[in-house]
Amino acid sequence: MARPITLQSGVREFNQDITKYTGMLGGLTADIHTLRSLNPETTNRVLCVMYRGPYFMMQYLKENNNMYYSKGLFMTYKKFLEYYNTGIQVNMGSRDLTPTQLKGGFAGRQINIPTQQNAQTGQTLTISTFESVGRPITNFTNMWVDGIADGITGLTTYHGLVAGSYDEQSKQFKRIFKEGLLDDGVALEPSPAWEVAEFLIIALDRSGARVEGAVAAIGCYPQGKIGQEIFQFNNNGQSQILPLTLTFNCQFVESAYINDLATRYVRKFAIFGNSNNFNIGAGDAFFKNARSTEPDSNMFENKPYMDAVQSGVGNMPVFKAQDRAVVRQRKSDTTLKPNDHSKIYTGPKSSVNIDSPYGETGAGELEEIEG
Repeated sequence: MARPITLQSGVREFNQDITKYTGMLGGLTADIHTLRSLNPETTNRVLCVMYRGPYFMMQYLKENNNMYYSKGLFMTYKKFLEYYNTGIQVNMGSRDLTPTQLKGGFAGRQINIPTQQNAQTGQTLTISTFESVGRPITNFTNMWVDGIADGITGLTTYHGLVAGSYDEQSKQFKRIFKEGLLDDGVALEPSPAWEVAEFLIIALDRSGARVEGAVAAIGCYPQGKIGQEIFQFNNNGQSQILPLTLTFNCQFVESAYINDLATRYVRKFAIFGNSNNFNIGAGDAFFKNARSTEPDSNMFENKPYMDAVQSGVGNMPVFKAQDRAVVRQRKSDTTLKPNDHSKIYTGPKSSVNIDSPYGETGAGELEEIEG
């Protein structure tokens, strides 16, 4: 019998039968059965995945026609937010049910009837990190803001990539600023689609191997510019690491599809391991080079033929996240596949592929759904 689809489908779900235990009423003891029935959830293990960046910034900053150049400003910014953050705060705002009142009777009494959830306005994602030399985080964020609305004119420029007049001959939009600045001739009509980023926020269990919860932050754009603290001076003779607080206006969404993406990400990119198997990478200090079995000096009479780096077993994770079917229910139980994340369902048996996240909605051919 299939389990019903919930906001935890595809990630870790509660599967214990606690009806047989007396719980707190029976007193707290540390026996195995009591601990198994309790197993409280713990917090403060959160990942941030910037899986989609602001398109106009990625286009403007690309090098050698590559938006994902590893040393480029965009990839540096993405890496800092994902791997060098010092804090993540998800502000979903109030999600209360809004009631309406039914009033009647001689006494004029009333009852509240729930109607809808509130608008959930003011949702924000806040990521704390630190600035590095050369100010890459400040540079990217402030250029992101300036490209959307110039600080002097207030106009959208996309730093020269914004589209101007339409050329009938080439059937393309021309740029307003410095036409032909880049070889690819990209010209973007002003649209929020080019300006926003999307994040996946993943909460992990104690092992780091399983997903406890996941939420997507979509439509993200910076609340404003950052990094002005570097220009402040005082006479106390102290210098500190510059902290940064990046706050994005956004909209949060939870679903089984988001859980599936989070599960796949953790399964593929989990980097946690056993500290007892930690390899400090000192082979280059003991051996002549990475491929040599000869020591630099006669420090050992009996030495191994290969160091830990060469053997490939150094710092190997102690677990492997298992594949776990993510089930959703239409006419029959269906396991989510990667291509399901690029479909819009237009009916119980039909879907439309999205060829490009920045293309027209519904671009693609209608296809029948199996089952």
